[in-house]
Amino acid sequence: MNASDVMTKTVRSCSAGDSLQRAAQLMWEGDCGSVPVVDSDNRVVGILTDRDIAMAAYTQGRPLW
Repeated sequence: MNASDVMTKTVRSCSAGDSLQRAAQLMWEGDCGSVPVVDSDNRVVGILTDRDIAMAAYTQGRPLW
Protein backbone atom coordinates (compact mmCIF):
# COMPACT_ATOMS: atom_id res chain seq x y z
CA MET A 1 0.00 0.00 0.00
CA ASN A 2 1.21 3.49 -0.83
CA ALA A 3 0.41 6.85 0.73
CA SER A 4 -1.48 7.76 -2.45
CA ASP A 5 -3.88 4.90 -1.75
CA VAL A 6 -5.21 6.49 1.44
CA MET A 7 -4.39 10.20 1.21
CA THR A 8 -6.91 12.98 0.88
CA LYS A 9 -6.79 13.91 -2.77
CA THR A 10 -8.59 17.26 -2.73
CA VAL A 11 -6.25 19.46 -0.72
CA ARG A 12 -7.76 22.40 1.11
CA SER A 13 -5.48 25.01 2.61
CA CYS A 14 -5.68 28.11 4.77
CA SER A 15 -3.52 31.18 5.29
CA ALA A 16 -1.79 32.13 8.52
CA GLY A 17 -4.32 34.94 8.96
CA ASP A 18 -7.38 32.68 8.78
CA SER A 19 -9.27 31.96 12.00
CA LEU A 20 -9.07 28.59 13.67
CA GLN A 21 -12.79 28.34 13.08
CA ARG A 22 -12.17 28.56 9.32
CA ALA A 23 -9.43 25.93 9.49
CA ALA A 24 -11.72 23.60 11.47
CA GLN A 25 -14.46 24.16 8.89
CA LEU A 26 -12.08 23.18 6.08
CA MET A 27 -11.16 20.01 7.96
CA TRP A 28 -14.81 19.16 8.55
CA GLU A 29 -15.80 19.75 4.94
CA GLY A 30 -12.79 17.82 3.66
CA ASP A 31 -13.15 14.99 6.18
CA CYS A 32 -9.51 15.34 7.21
CA GLY A 33 -7.55 16.17 10.36
CA SER A 34 -5.09 18.71 9.00
CA VAL A 35 -4.69 21.53 6.51
CA PRO A 36 -1.56 23.03 5.06
CA VAL A 37 -0.96 26.69 5.85
CA VAL A 38 0.16 28.61 2.77
CA ASP A 39 1.59 32.06 2.08
CA SER A 40 0.41 34.53 -0.56
CA ASP A 41 2.28 32.55 -3.24
CA ASN A 42 0.57 29.29 -2.17
CA ARG A 43 3.81 27.93 -0.74
CA VAL A 44 3.37 25.69 2.29
CA VAL A 45 4.71 27.42 5.40
CA GLY A 46 3.26 25.02 7.96
CA ILE A 47 0.55 22.54 8.79
CA LEU A 48 -2.34 22.85 11.22
CA THR A 49 -3.98 19.81 12.79
CA ASP A 50 -7.26 19.30 14.58
CA ARG A 51 -5.19 18.58 17.69
CA ASP A 52 -3.41 21.94 17.35
CA ILE A 53 -6.79 23.67 17.35
CA ALA A 54 -8.17 21.68 20.28
CA MET A 55 -5.07 22.19 22.43
CA ALA A 56 -4.87 25.90 21.63
CA ALA A 57 -8.48 26.40 22.67
CA TYR A 58 -8.08 24.30 25.80
CA THR A 59 -4.78 25.70 27.07
CA GLN A 60 -5.73 29.30 26.43
CA GLY A 61 -9.38 29.07 27.41
CA ARG A 62 -10.28 30.84 24.18
CA PRO A 63 -13.05 30.43 21.61
CA LEU A 64 -11.98 29.32 18.14
CA TRP A 65 -12.82 32.55 16.38
